[in-house]
Amino acid sequence: MAKLGFRPYLPSAVQSCVITAFHIPRDAGFSFEAFYRKLSERGFIIYPGKLTQVDTFRIGNIGRIVPSDMEQLVFAIGETLLAMGCSLPVA
Repeated sequence: MAKLGFRPYLPSAVQSCVITAFHIPRDAGFSFEAFYRKLSERGFIIYPGKLTQVDTFRIGNIGRIVPSDMEQLVFAIGETLLAMGCSLPVA
């Protein structure tokens, strides 16, 4: 996710092993609604953030997930960003 330009909400030392929150990119082409929909169409479901003062989204890391699942998700995220017209890495 870092290579795509996403910034985690929390430093790695205190991140959860169950769910990870990321800042919403400030890229003009980014829309969370479109991002969510396009990832869902590819079979990946993410979650909107639940913070009141910071725009975030979350990725669940729980269940029977293997490294290739996460690699496929990150690949789909990159492809989705490009399809949305975002610059990579996003800012």
